[in-house]
Parts: sequence; C-alpha cells; structure tokens
Amino acid sequence: MGSPSARLNTPEHLRAFVDAGLEFIYAPGRVSPLAQEQPVNGPPVRPRTTRTPPPRPAASGGPASQARPVPGRPMPPRQSQPQSGRPGSDHFPEPWASFLARVAPAPRIVWTYIELGLDLAGQSDPRRAGVLRNLIAHLRWPKGTTAFWPVAALTNGALEPDAAMFWKGWNLWHTPDIACFGFDALHVIQPQADAGCATCFLEHTTIHVLPSLTQLMAMLPHEQQMAVDVLTSLRMESA
Repeated sequence: MGSPSARLNTPEHLRAFVDAGLEFIYAPGRVSPLAQEQPVNGPPVRPRTTRTPPPRPAASGGPASQARPVPGRPMPPRQSQPQSGRPGSDHFPEPWASFLARVAPAPRIVWTYIELGLDLAGQSDPRRAGVLRNLIAHLRWPKGTTAFWPVAALTNGALEPDAAMFWKGWNLWHTPDIACFGFDALHVIQPQADAGCATCFLEHTTIHVLPSLTQLMAMLPHEQQMAVDVLTSLRMESA
C-alpha cells in the first residue's frame, strides 16, 4: 500500500475511511484519490472512470417520438378534390356535366326515362312534368332524395343513348335503387334484361322497372300513383 507518510495529505474528514482500507472515491467521469500514493514496484495506477449511458429516447407522445418518413419511401401525394366539390365531376363532357350540376350531393335513388335527356335540355313536355310532380307528391320523400340522371343525351337534335355515361354518373352515388320508367330506357342500361321483368337485381343496386312516362300520361293521377306503389316500400329517410 506504500509508506504511511503518503497519507499525510489525506483530509481529516476522510482519514477514518482511509484507515478502513478505502483508497478511492468514484465521481461521475473521474476518480478522486483519498491517499496520494503510488504502489511500490508497480506501474502507475490508472484512474478508473465511469461511462455515462447514452440518453434514452423520449416517452411516446413527445416530440422525439414523432414518426419520420423512412428514407427511400416518399410520402404519398395528397389528392386534390375537383373545383366543383363533386368527385369526378371534372371528367364529364357536356351536356353530362350540366346534368350532373343539377343533382343533389347525396341522392338515395336514381330516376331515369328515355325522354329525360330532352327535359334536361330544355325540351320538356308539360304532361311529363305533371306526371313527375304527381309521383313526387305521392311518395313524399325528403328533398334531395332523387337524382334525375338520363340514359341518353341530345346530340345533333336527336337522343343518343349512352349506357357508359349513365353508369359513370351512378358510380358517383352508388344508390341502392334505380327507378327505370319504360323498357326502352331499361334496355339501354341493362340490355340483357328479360322482356316484361319488374325488377333487376344487380350486385350493388336494384332496378325497379316501371311504366314509361308515355304510358303514365294516359292514366289518371291516382292510377299513376298506384303504378309506382312498389317505390313506397323503399326506405328513404334523410341522412
């Protein structure tokens, strides 16, 4: 342990610890000798140091715990909505884009008939309009329930059937029901439908086949209502 004289520089308040055999006091990052002595016939004593552990990550929820993008995996771009606020409305050519602008944002059912393209183009028949007013008043559905969406558009003075544009419009709303007035309109959107069928069950919607507007115009108002009574069983509560 060395000469006793080597302990003469030991502070008095630590001498009892030295006499008990204590040689060093450990402090963070350094060592403090109690007795300044060197071992006899040995290499110099290398002070032992303590290593401070690396800081642990902050607890979840703090700024250090926020997720960061993985290098090499870019964040997906944000998809912008069309200016009109209707998904996909900027992909409809005229006159379909104008037809779409008249539809309520979230209809529950689509009504269609072969002459609807004429009515929406400003060539309406007052008798057809009267039939539709009678049926709407009879059903008493909430406002915005029905979307009038044509199966044909007026092109060069004549109606041109377009099943693709009809289903493209329906795809915006995915209504569970479609009211189709007349077999001429039905054969546009469902060419394989059986003649005389009353209902077509598709994967995501049901087509209710009703008399054409021409047939309804020949009926009395109460007969018109009875002809579409199948629609009264549909639940059309407002969202």
